[in-house]
Amino acid sequence: MPTYRQDSSCDQEDEANINYQATGDPLALIYNEGLWRIYKLSPLHNIQCTAVKLKQYASKVRQSLVSSTQMNSNLKYTVQFEEQPLRYSEDDANGLMITVSSSQENNSNKKVVYTAILLSWGMSINLENTTHLPYMLERGEQKIGHAVQATLKSAFDCNIKQFTFTQHQLLHFGYMFLENDTSRSNDPFTLVYRTPQSDVKDRLSMSFEVGDVRLIWNRVKDEKSETSEPVILAYQVLQNQIFEMTFLDVTVFELCELNLPKGEIKSSGAVKMKTPEIVNCFFTTLNTISYGNI
Repeated sequence: MPTYRQDSSCDQEDEANINYQATGDPLALIYNEGLWRIYKLSPLHNIQCTAVKLKQYASKVRQSLVSSTQMNSNLKYTVQFEEQPLRYSEDDANGLMITVSSSQENNSNKKVVYTAILLSWGMSINLENTTHLPYMLERGEQKIGHAVQATLKSAFDCNIKQFTFTQHQLLHFGYMFLENDTSRSNDPFTLVYRTPQSDVKDRLSMSFEVGDVRLIWNRVKDEKSETSEPVILAYQVLQNQIFEMTFLDVTVFELCELNLPKGEIKSSGAVKMKTPEIVNCFFTTLNTISYGNI
């Protein structure tokens, strides 16, 4: 049974390395780390991951931050580039983690204000003198992100573009998350809509129980309709249930977010992953989307 909520949403130091060191799982750098913005990267030209080169790349980012007129002149920035064993297959290059910390000039306490992770998940392109890490996860201050991305584009002649997801892609992520979510059956599966001609912060939330949505999804997959694919059919069932319970036609609203206990995905290209299984699920599904199959 769906439940209804309408609200005004407003929407992260860094424990990632601590989690990694504690668990020994490199994916701990990603999961349980709040919302990540997701970008698509073209191959990086002439990147070298030696210790000396990584320090040089970090220095370039720092110079960009210092020279930016938008930055607080009282802040000192520390930038670190690190290789990380984030790989789906042996053919993937190691991941690359970029961390920016800041501190006041008269204070030695540092705070991580930006983190980016570049990685491949089994879908890299092999070109001479390039390294392909097609996905970039980013969180933290966006003005710092702009400086980091500008440096990467200039240094490695690459393109960086944030993902956005259609309603159909959001639903596909949601059902794939569902298949990898170990939550209790009575935990919420929440569809979040943006209401038309209203403040951008206004949201309409409809929640089902995970167990009910899982039953619908499994039944629809088993039916194997010749006229509609399972993602569409399962969503039509949910829409009908919403209408029966609330007399609300959600087809006139824009689905902008899907929330499960172990993962969240937004149409704006942001994702939250809370388990290693959801991390793997997200990137394998993103591979399918990136190469035009969804």
